Amino acid sequence: MSDYNFSYSINNQTAPSPGSGQPPEDSTLWSFTGVDLVDLSNRFTLLIDRVSGKRLLVQPEVAIVLTHCETFRTLRGHAEYLVGVLPQLGGQVEPILPTLAHIRDAGLMRSAEIVAKSLSEHIEAPPLAPLKIFIITCDRPKAVERLLASIENAPTISSPHSYCLIDDSRLETSSVENLALIDACNKRRRLTIDYFGITERNSLIEHLVTALPEQADAVRFLLQRDEWDGLPTYGISRSFALLLSVGARAVILDDDIVCEAIRSPLPNTGVQFGSVGSREAVFYSNHEDLAAHTRRLPDNPITLAARQLGMPLAGGLSSLLHGDLPVEALAGANGAFMRILTANSKIIKTQCGTWGDPGTGDGHWISSLDRDSTRRLLDSPAGVSATVEARTLWLGYTGSTLTKHGVMSQLTGYDATELLPPFFPAFRGEDQLFAYMLTTLHPDSLVLNNNWAVPHLPLEARGNRSLRGEIAEQGGMSLLTHWLGDSVDLSEGISPATRLARIAQSITELAQLSEKDLLNFGRVELAKTQSRQLAGYDQQLQDAHQHGSDTWLKYLQRGHEEILETLQREPSITELLGVAEKTLSEQEATTMLASVRRGGERFSHALRAWPDIWEAARDYQRRI
Repeated sequence: MSDYNFSYSINNQTAPSPGSGQPPEDSTLWSFTGVDLVDLSNRFTLLIDRVSGKRLLVQPEVAIVLTHCETFRTLRGHAEYLVGVLPQLGGQVEPILPTLAHIRDAGLMRSAEIVAKSLSEHIEAPPLAPLKIFIITCDRPKAVERLLASIENAPTISSPHSYCLIDDSRLETSSVENLALIDACNKRRRLTIDYFGITERNSLIEHLVTALPEQADAVRFLLQRDEWDGLPTYGISRSFALLLSVGARAVILDDDIVCEAIRSPLPNTGVQFGSVGSREAVFYSNHEDLAAHTRRLPDNPITLAARQLGMPLAGGLSSLLHGDLPVEALAGANGAFMRILTANSKIIKTQCGTWGDPGTGDGHWISSLDRDSTRRLLDSPAGVSATVEARTLWLGYTGSTLTKHGVMSQLTGYDATELLPPFFPAFRGEDQLFAYMLTTLHPDSLVLNNNWAVPHLPLEARGNRSLRGEIAEQGGMSLLTHWLGDSVDLSEGISPATRLARIAQSITELAQLSEKDLLNFGRVELAKTQSRQLAGYDQQLQDAHQHGSDTWLKYLQRGHEEILETLQREPSITELLGVAEKTLSEQEATTMLASVRRGGERFSHALRAWPDIWEAARDYQRRI
């Protein structure tokens, strides 16, 4: 880039000539975003700002480099980042600065100061909708008993609210115990909890089928457990919770948490805009060590989860801050995400951190830790493997963090005054698919990740979720999310129902691929996933020398080798689908693919029907 120069610009600004001196140091955060690139020839690319309409002609190489400047950084920060990721720039920071300054002066970069000011504008917001609180459970009455006791002992929730236990238990004995727990709780009169078991499920399903006979298959696909042949139906209970919340706000609790809010063990960094990758971790050797470091907040976590839920961004920021939004809150934020936000953007989902068990399927998530979290893991006196297997940690954000997407936490809030998508009924990964669909339906909405945590303390042993299992990622639900992509249409004026129909059409197109093309898509996307995983291990290996841990180095080397070996062989159908069976006959594989294709077609139909199901559920609530 030190050899790059602008030939001329449409607005007659003159580009700096080589050696003309450096611009004064600028501490402002800038993002190159919202600019279309139009190739005019091999010599020029036209930059057009979508908001202001400002234009500038640059060399094609410059345009390509600028696409790496979407994150909010100082000009020097951009230059340092560019030389780190683009070797062709020769590692020289200073020659890049005049070009970046020229782009800034041409009005093609957005400053964090202007964005922060626009997001803090005062607006009149309507009162928040009532709150509905759901506990979802499946065959864990002992966990339900512990959670109910903690809710009874928690501080009172002042806003209008109701409680409901959604029971997905397979064992009749579990359902009987859960119902008895609810009856006993109601008799104590500290709180009133409704029970939503198999009878109540069937009643709602029957209402929906009667109201929408042409959508009967969609209703049963999304909500009827018998459709899934004994498979774990993680998403069904959550979809029921959303349907029972239409027009209200919902907070959903996993049954194996305790209703307490735990302070972050790290200093509060304040409000910030970030991503899932912004999370940090602090590790403890065992439950005794975890308990010794527990610092409880005096607030009810349900109250905290609901406080900003459903608020416009300006109102949420006002309740989180003492004063205006600091510009520093945008440091490192994604410019494309920030560009579509306004003071009216709604906080549509809230989440919290985890205190105790991380909730992960294995221990290999530690490969994506940031440097500070890695150091804390390696400093654990119990050693890496034992610390990971202990599953006693804090995992979350050091400050109230606003993100575009959100992974599901053990206590999650949803604003159901807006049309929300359904959860896929079965299999893991339903939370990632839901997060993508939610962003697609409401691209200008946000997720608020609170910096406090709830205790997540499963009663069953989870020692098998360790570092000993296979490292290379498999397919499954993530491949469907990859097919849908991250190309959310940001155009205004498109209704959520229309956006959902577009998702449905995309799934239909996937389901209609030939067997050859369907398998090829899965192979390529799984390879991309594993290559990204490999890159993560590569990066950790580059940093490993800073930690001085042979154990950590050997683990990273093992992961690198396993993923690389996996990438060099053709994945099986079971690996593509992410199912447990390792070998299938040709007939079994054909049958499974046909089942997946049919499932895709039914899910596509269900998504098209979902807005009608949503409204029929609203009518159901009026009747009960």
